[in-house]
Amino acid sequence: MGGAIGSDENNTTPGCVVKPDATTADRANEIITDNVKLNTGQVYAARTVVAVGKGMNVRHRGIAIALAVAMQESSLNPLAVNGRSTGLFQQQGELYASVVKTDPVEASAAFYRVLVERVSNYDDTRRDFADVAQIVQRAGAGAEPYRRWEKWATTLEAVLYDGAPRQAPNAVECTPGVGGPGAVKVLRQGQTIELPREAGRPGANTLTFPNELTAKAAEAALSQLGVTYAWGGGNASGPTKGIRDGGEGDKHGDFNKVGFDCSGLMIYAFAQVAITLPHYSGAQLKAARTVTNWDDRVPGDLLFWGDPIHHVALYLGFINGTPLMVEAQKSGTTVHVTPVRVDGDFRRNAVGRMWG
Repeated sequence: MGGAIGSDENNTTPGCVVKPDATTADRANEIITDNVKLNTGQVYAARTVVAVGKGMNVRHRGIAIALAVAMQESSLNPLAVNGRSTGLFQQQGELYASVVKTDPVEASAAFYRVLVERVSNYDDTRRDFADVAQIVQRAGAGAEPYRRWEKWATTLEAVLYDGAPRQAPNAVECTPGVGGPGAVKVLRQGQTIELPREAGRPGANTLTFPNELTAKAAEAALSQLGVTYAWGGGNASGPTKGIRDGGEGDKHGDFNKVGFDCSGLMIYAFAQVAITLPHYSGAQLKAARTVTNWDDRVPGDLLFWGDPIHHVALYLGFINGTPLMVEAQKSGTTVHVTPVRVDGDFRRNAVGRMWG
């Protein structure tokens, strides 16, 4: 499976799905702690982890441990890549050489096989939850990062277990149009997009782009709504683990999160239409085919802030008289749609067009 956007009439990002009923999905979000709210794709990924565990007769605590590890390692994103580490559980090395690590079904099954092999009594509560996770993962950071997710994962597993059908590892249905990175459902017909409800702009919100290329790039960016900001994160395949910045990002722990920064989101969006961008907002302006000004903007253009440039966002067009953009703004936020900020250090004369 990949993150590329298809061309069917009502396409969305592809992926594997164990469809949740609406009630179960709502209950899952009601219990999220640590200021974390799962987006649609994360719920699908979590339910796949649970369904595969049930199919392999893994006991409740083992499934909760898997959820905690997947949340810590990838923010429940099956396509997360960080160097050689890939997928929900950031698996790597000879042990996982035959596993399609970006397939949440295969990745989950592989995790459970290692869990049972290395810690046969994983369900014994006398064994520390985080220590069991570390024995499976053998992560350089040790057991502590998994500890913060114990209560969260245990509660989420209890909510999802009865709602997720019992599935053998090869029985989770994979179809185009559901799941995938971010997995927000975005309806596109040619050059028009319906702004998804996750954008937080209620009402009829149709966006029209100058061509299908820009509509597909915007569709890709919007599919990531709700994905965590991580400084230095994001590439052509989707969210990646952030890096240290020696400042605000480090204070928010971005180096230990999987997500996008502002330019990483643009890299992903335009990679889906075979346009390669560098990972720095200033360099992205230099990579533009055309640089114009705010008065001549069209949907699909890139907007920039600062001198030197420090931020970039994708312009979406007007809804109800308000110019909107999609962005990964800063540490502590998620990918979101917001009105264009035309004050402060907004660069009115630096609107980048990546096509034409």
